[in-house]
Amino acid sequence: MARISSTTLFNFTESLDYLINNLREGFYCSNTFEKLPLRNNGYRVAMACFCDIPLSLIKEHFDWYGRYGIGIKRTYARELGVKPVWYVTSESQLVKSLIKNKELNEYERKHLLPYLKQFIGNQEYKDGKEKRKKFYDEREWRYIPNNSLVEPLFSTNRKSIPQNKDEKHRMKLNLSAIEYIIINKENEFDKITPILKTLSNENVRFEVLLSKIITSKQIERDF
Repeated sequence: MARISSTTLFNFTESLDYLINNLREGFYCSNTFEKLPLRNNGYRVAMACFCDIPLSLIKEHFDWYGRYGIGIKRTYARELGVKPVWYVTSESQLVKSLIKNKELNEYERKHLLPYLKQFIGNQEYKDGKEKRKKFYDEREWRYIPNNSLVEPLFSTNRKSIPQNKDEKHRMKLNLSAIEYIIINKENEFDKITPILKTLSNENVRFEVLLSKIITSKQIERDF
């Protein structure tokens, strides 16, 4: 039977430079506005996003989130508090209750709201236009920093939400937890190889890190 999930969690990004930065500093947590499945309702919080989609099914993910990525052991991610999101629809009584009450308690604000994601909705595509997307297919997991600010934005038109400076959060990356390093093309080996050499140490040898590299071209061709 074909697997529909992976024991590896993948984080994708749009450029080789962003990938290298994540290898050096840990996963960047983007301050993200997340829509809920009821009009003009959502929240904003810093997060690092992952998916547990097997490589054989991950090609469409490239088009949305970039062709560069890092795959880490799911056991390691769970130790750091990475959790799967809870997909909800417009019929969800939980979502309706949260929005109605407005004043959320600490548990609802920190441990519930940041893991709610709409089952299906619109998202900006790489051409800048919004496109319909079934988020449920992404099998998303999230890292929410403990000290990050969670902003409920209920009954608020997205266009009227004020800009907010990104909170500077990172998720720690232990190089020994890496299963895959995904670059786009083979000609990018020369740029990432010296970086891996500087990052390697007695616990994670350079040759081991080098063996983790695979290209998105290979994945599209062979998986």
